[in-house]
Amino acid sequence: MPVPDADRLLGLVDDDFVAGLAAELIAIPGHEDLDRREAGVALFLDELLRAEGLAVELAEVEPGRPNVIARLAGTAPGPCLMLNAHIDTVPGYGMPDAYTPRWRDGRLWGRGAADMKGALACMAGALRALRRSGRPLAGEVVLAGVVGEESGSHGTLNQVDAGGRADFAIVGEPTRLRIARAHKGGMWAEARFEGRAAHGSVPEQGVNAIQHAARFVTAVETRLRPRLDGRTHPLLGRATVNTGVIRGGDRPPTVPSWCSVQLDRRWLPGEDHAGVLEELRDLLRELEADLPELRWTVEEMPGTATFVHWWLDTPEDVAGMPELRAAVEHVQGRAAELTGVQFWTDAALLAHQGATPAVVCGPGDIAQAHGDEEWVEREQLELATRVYLLAAAAFLTPAAS
Repeated sequence: MPVPDADRLLGLVDDDFVAGLAAELIAIPGHEDLDRREAGVALFLDELLRAEGLAVELAEVEPGRPNVIARLAGTAPGPCLMLNAHIDTVPGYGMPDAYTPRWRDGRLWGRGAADMKGALACMAGALRALRRSGRPLAGEVVLAGVVGEESGSHGTLNQVDAGGRADFAIVGEPTRLRIARAHKGGMWAEARFEGRAAHGSVPEQGVNAIQHAARFVTAVETRLRPRLDGRTHPLLGRATVNTGVIRGGDRPPTVPSWCSVQLDRRWLPGEDHAGVLEELRDLLRELEADLPELRWTVEEMPGTATFVHWWLDTPEDVAGMPELRAAVEHVQGRAAELTGVQFWTDAALLAHQGATPAVVCGPGDIAQAHGDEEWVEREQLELATRVYLLAAAAFLTPAAS
């Protein structure tokens, strides 16, 4: 068992509370298209956690947009465990009745069920049970309900900039309770090409920016991609590049004077942020020998340029990992699976900018996130609550005197 009194602690979990809270959270919209964004979710969560006897702070990130920081402190010095969950979602998009939570076949449906109001409810349920247990704790558990993860990670950035760090952090993005200790970094880059316009009947009098862009796209596939194929990580596979958008020209009878190519580049632990961008520029420098009229720029796009979207690669032996692994194994009755995920998370911000070793472990499946059919199984909510509870209790167990 991860802690000597694990069975007693697990008996304090209120599954109906967690399931009901997840549904209540779904019913409160909180996304970037709303005037108040996720403020309604923050105020609801603040009131609920205070009622449960937790110390809660509303830390304003922008006017009217606070992070909700709840603390359960022990009576003795010890480590700090952070449970991180974003309180915003993507908009409903085409999801029918996105903010009307409903249960069907053991699943909770609604926007945010998997990403990640379900995990937020589990973390709150775990802290509720731990506080009610009266168990001695050394250190503290911090539940960070952060704003704006879906639109720039403003909440976690604000938290780490304000000095919020911990000895270990669990980010509750959906992994079906696999422990993801690694993911790739992300970069959106744009290559822009400048040509010279001319009438389409005399193309030799112009410089065709689309043709230059096409040579670049070919070089990405034939020169850069093979290099990336040689860079691998045991949990994440290959570094990747994807040509996602090409725009250029004005009308068919005009030699295009401009063209833009937008790329998604996923970079591995060990790769360098500046080097990722420079590698694209080097590719164009290689083309200049054959294309003397080539005029280009390469810059990171606003979607990722607001901060470095680092990779995550947390060692297996950091403090907190053994307790989390033991908790997963106790709750699921089988060996914990350490893995990597392909999507980006705030765990990388906590690790790189917040000096906090972090992993990703949460209920549900990323396949349900952002889609028109988002759901999470009640069983996953029940398991996750128990995992968070036992991991926290074990990590904060006072040293034997």
